[in-house]
Amino acid sequence: MSELNNAYSFGILTVSTSRFKGEKLGDESGLVASAIIRNSGHKVCCRSLVPDDKLAISGSLNLMLFNSQPDVVILIGGTGPSKTDFTDEIVSEVSEKLILGISEEFRRRSYQKIGSKGLLGNMSVGLLRDSVIVSLPGSPDAVEEGLKVFMEILPHIMEVRRGKAHDKRNNVG
Repeated sequence: MSELNNAYSFGILTVSTSRFKGEKLGDESGLVASAIIRNSGHKVCCRSLVPDDKLAISGSLNLMLFNSQPDVVILIGGTGPSKTDFTDEIVSEVSEKLILGISEEFRRRSYQKIGSKGLLGNMSVGLLRDSVIVSLPGSPDAVEEGLKVFMEILPHIMEVRRGKAHDKRNNVG
């Protein structure tokens, strides 16, 4: 795990059966996430693509966490209401703790932008040891908005999680 000058390492795991099978080409949302991460001064240490399958998602997530040890793993896709969307459940299952407020803010902003469809936009944020695991919807716009919300609070999450935050009355955490 890296933490030089508050630069963090990110793993990106895109969840898409159609892209995994080659039925759809490219990973636009993964590219959007990579650009946002790099433009924010962080690095992408690894990327992977998996189908909407519980075992494939869990296995790839665990491998990424074990092999590359990123500070943050972004899972893109598989957060909707379809029967094959499992990403949020997996984040919940593997996390030691969930941070619910970030997803609430994401949904609030999504609702302001696109109306009631924004309420279907799930974003989960969980903590596992010293890593943060984030799931985002698969659309490029949702990835951009979700990362905007997440990047605002990331430094504070890492300070608090790794025991570096000072106990002040106005600090939450």
